[in-house]
Formats: sequence, C-alpha cells, structure tokens
Amino acid sequence: MFRYKKHIKCIFYDKQINSSFYHKNFKEKMRELELRLCNNIFYKQDNNKKKSVYHDPVNNNMILFWPCDVDTTIESVCNATVSEGAYEYLTNVLNTEKSVLIIWSEVSGTTSDYTIYYDYNVSELMGKKWKEIIDSLPGRKIFMKFVQVKYGVESALLKEDRIF
Repeated sequence: MFRYKKHIKCIFYDKQINSSFYHKNFKEKMRELELRLCNNIFYKQDNNKKKSVYHDPVNNNMILFWPCDVDTTIESVCNATVSEGAYEYLTNVLNTEKSVLIIWSEVSGTTSDYTIYYDYNVSELMGKKWKEIIDSLPGRKIFMKFVQVKYGVESALLKEDRIF
C-alpha cells in the first residue's frame, strides 16, 4: 500500500476535521475543499455523493472528482497523488490559471491521475450535473497518468518533459 501525503483538509459545514478522519457521510457532507498549497477554497456544486464537482469562484476553476471504485473517496483521490512534483504542478495551475477544468481520478489502491483542460468555459458548466460535464468534454474519456489539454491538443506531462 502507498504511504499518502495529506493534501486535503476536509471541512464539514462549519466543523473542521483532520483529513485522516473518515466519516460515514463523508461524501455527502464535504461542502468545502481546501487543498494544501492551493490559495483558494473550492465549493461543492452538486449533490452527487460519489462523483463530485467543486468550483473555485476566485479563479473560476473547477475540479471534477472521478473515484473509479466503490471504496474510493475524494480524500483518497487527493491524497493518492504521491508524486510531490505532480501535486505541486497541479496546485500551481489552480493558483495561477483561470477557467481551468480538472478531472481528478483514482482506482482504489493505486495513485491518482488528473487531466487539466486549459481555457475551458467553466461558467457554462455551472449548475450542470457531473455526467453532463463529462459528456461535454472533447476527446477521450480514458485518462492517462497526468495529461493537459491546451487549445484542443492533448499531451502527457511526463518525466521526460522534466515536469515531474
């Protein structure tokens, strides 16, 4: 099993808790998402209990969580980004870019993956359900480890590129 670094602080309505704490209603209760190294707080936009949409109103960025297994949670998806370089790259994008859409996923027991869509019209997605957003995405719906999509062109963020 991987040793995860704690990247997430969970906020249940008005009560803060340690991210290692797991609550039976975790998926339903987490309304705010505060990520380590990220300057802004993300707010839950839907009532989906498993696959959730979070929005940062300051930079107009959106994160769609795609836990691929029944026992995978948003907390485990965030904390399973074990490459510190990959996590720092993601939070830097969230801190410096505007109108970015992130698909962040994990298969239970593995490390997480993410795809970054730059210059995406996030405002158009407000109020839409998770499935509607996923269905509107261009290109493949199968994600590799770390991918970015700029101007409709998909490219992998690889070690050879010296990003991670």
